[in-house]
Amino acid sequence: KINGLWHFMPVTASLAMVAAASMAGVPLLNGFLSKEMFFSQTLHQSVLGALSWLLPLLATLAAVFSVAYSARFIHDVFFNGKPIGLDKIPHEPPRYMRVPMEVLVALCIGVGIFPQWLVGDILLAASTAALQQTPPAYSLALWHGLNLPLLMSTVAFVAGIVLYINRKELFLFQAGFLDLFARRSF
Repeated sequence: KINGLWHFMPVTASLAMVAAASMAGVPLLNGFLSKEMFFSQTLHQSVLGALSWLLPLLATLAAVFSVAYSARFIHDVFFNGKPIGLDKIPHEPPRYMRVPMEVLVALCIGVGIFPQWLVGDILLAASTAALQQTPPAYSLALWHGLNLPLLMSTVAFVAGIVLYINRKELFLFQAGFLDLFARRSF
């Protein structure tokens, strides 16, 4: 029902799109930084022994879905046609209701661009308190160079967009497969 809200709520749509892009791990937003750090840590785990290679693979797969559902949210809610059957015409909320989201979006952008300056000391204090010791080495930076976590992010972003673009065909395949499976008697 709530398609095409960009025309009615451009400010709210812009804020929501930045937040969703951060969830998808788009560069220059805090979600990209946290995803890169997460990917980096999965590459250095040995908890599964010989199967530890599964951790980076599963992390990348999870990021694919994060990109796909963020793209779906942005496209389907704000651009995909017009609202259908709504009792009221959508409109921007009052300013005081947008302030919390504006603060969070500003932090998404600020932490994405200036991570060490904005949250470096807070992260160090929090991780030291949680671990009850000095945390392992980590780097809060906008750019870590061409590396495997960046490749994982790129694969996740491209595959997530491809997944979103092909969602209808995938759902048709899934429905056909489930229908075929339901007809079998065991």
